[in-house]
Amino acid sequence: MATPRGNSVLLPVCPGAIGVAVSRSDGYNMDTVAAPADAAHSRSPARIGQDTQSSMSIMLQTQRQAPSILEQPDLLALTEEPVLQPATFGKPYVLNAGVTEFNGNIIALSRAQAADEPSAIWMAVLEPDGVTVREVRRRPVLGPGAELVVSPHGVEDVRITRMRDGRYIITANSLWPDEIHEGWWMPQIAIVETWDFEHFELVGFPFPGLATKNSTLFPDTDRPERYLLHRVQPDIWLASTTDASLRHWPDPGRVVMTPPQELIDAGLLRWIGAGSQPILIEEGWLMVYHSGMWISEDHGQKLYLLWLALLDREDPAKVLCQSRNPISWPLLGQNPREEDWYSGVSFTCGALLREEELWVYVTLNDSRIHLGKMPMTTVRRLLNINPAERK
Repeated sequence: MATPRGNSVLLPVCPGAIGVAVSRSDGYNMDTVAAPADAAHSRSPARIGQDTQSSMSIMLQTQRQAPSILEQPDLLALTEEPVLQPATFGKPYVLNAGVTEFNGNIIALSRAQAADEPSAIWMAVLEPDGVTVREVRRRPVLGPGAELVVSPHGVEDVRITRMRDGRYIITANSLWPDEIHEGWWMPQIAIVETWDFEHFELVGFPFPGLATKNSTLFPDTDRPERYLLHRVQPDIWLASTTDASLRHWPDPGRVVMTPPQELIDAGLLRWIGAGSQPILIEEGWLMVYHSGMWISEDHGQKLYLLWLALLDREDPAKVLCQSRNPISWPLLGQNPREEDWYSGVSFTCGALLREEELWVYVTLNDSRIHLGKMPMTTVRRLLNINPAERK
């Protein structure tokens, strides 16, 4: 289920956490959406340390005294000014861009919309520096108003994966009326392909009838399997197919990552989902993922954090490690602007590996997109990867 228009059920927060009610809904999927009964669930062997809850509680308790989000250590170093903003596409809110390198530049496919209209995907071409906008398409490339509509009710939050044959695979959330729950939208994963970012073709909907979103495809390898991460609330699932066309998926797969219980108990998150597309590094598949929760009764404020995870190169169902603390922490009350849609949001749909630096395109407050950078030496340290083990 998705996008509630009525009141939500509120849950109490543990004492000493944020101190406000937590909504059961993330605005698109309720955390009570049922997964297929025969799906296998497996807990990830994450290395989330015992110090996580206490350190993050301290961050919450001291948030008003904390420095600017742009100055905190061990976090992504964000550009002072947005790379993509309302003026870029002429829309009040610009958010959640998938990115990829193409013909020496960077393609950014970004959600842009007003609050009272269906979301659509717009395209900007960035210079190799990652921040200078070279070109902007003046109409959407996916969604209402585009040549390829996918869904007239809205398309959002795309991730882009380059395949070895030269195709670019785009995974997106498409919204459809929920026939069971009146007044809700049902999110469905849509897969789209392009060779040139001029023409787009709908491949299909891999899991019709299942409320799922936050999908991202792994780049293809020598193995016959093609892997897809997606979120069935509140977990991250991994599906696979041997169909290279990506049109046929036998089932939605199984759970590979779950929200850490100690952080749920602390009132810091309710669900997790994929962030960037997976990036292959020497140690395995690097991924930025997100955690989320509502922290106000009227859904006026969220808390979204970004984290790192490393998945096994040969079997991405194996989670090798996760960062103990977030790499992007939008301190509440520190960085909102009057025109922002929400506050407390740090989200991503795309990242790049540029030499020995991780570039993450970070949405702040569902309203604007900054470029965040982190040296790979820091990434490996946060994932507790020992350099000696790589020799």
